[in-house]
Order: sequence, then C-alpha cells, then structure tokens
Amino acid sequence: MLDKVRAKHPDMVLLHGGSPRGAERIAACWADSRKVAQVVFKPDWTKHRNAAPFKRNDRMLEALPIGVVVFPGSGIAANLADKAKKLGIPVWRFDGEPAPTAPTKAGNGAA
Repeated sequence: MLDKVRAKHPDMVLLHGGSPRGAERIAACWADSRKVAQVVFKPDWTKHRNAAPFKRNDRMLEALPIGVVVFPGSGIAANLADKAKKLGIPVWRFDGEPAPTAPTKAGNGAA
C-alpha cells in the first residue's frame, strides 16, 4: 500500500503516531528503509490521559495531509478516519478500498 502511495507522491512525508508495534511501527520501518521523511505525533499521556490518542489524531489532521491510510483494529483508527472524512481528507482502508463515505478529490492521493 505505501509503495503505491509513494509511486504517486514521490515527495511524500509519512505522518504516524510512533507506536512501538503494529501498523505504525511497520510503516515507520518501511519509511526508514526507503528514506521517506517521517513526522511522529506521539500521544501526550501526561497532559491528556485517556484522551491522548484522540488529541494526537487532531494534531495529525491539523497538518492537513492529502490522505489517510487506515489499518483495521481500533476505535482510535476509526476516530482518525471519521475526523479526516469530516475535514474532506480522503481515507483509504488497508485493503485498498475507499471508505464508504470518503470524498473524492481530483488530483489527491494518500500520504
């Protein structure tokens, strides 16, 4: 999936939450091996406690990515997808299918 995104957007920057395992870790390793720039948005557990990953999602979306790739598995990822859709940011599921209500924008891809 990320190789396809990079083929469309060779100057992409990967934004992720910096998790030490799971999809975010795999994506970070992918970016490292391909020398793709990364910006890590770690949750601030001290400041936001249980809301930390949701606040982190808000911070990631403030960067106005041209797209969001969502991997299945958590309400946190679903929250990111929902918020992105409300902002008009295209959302792609890991299986490559667009989210059911994802808007389409000419010329936009995922990053």
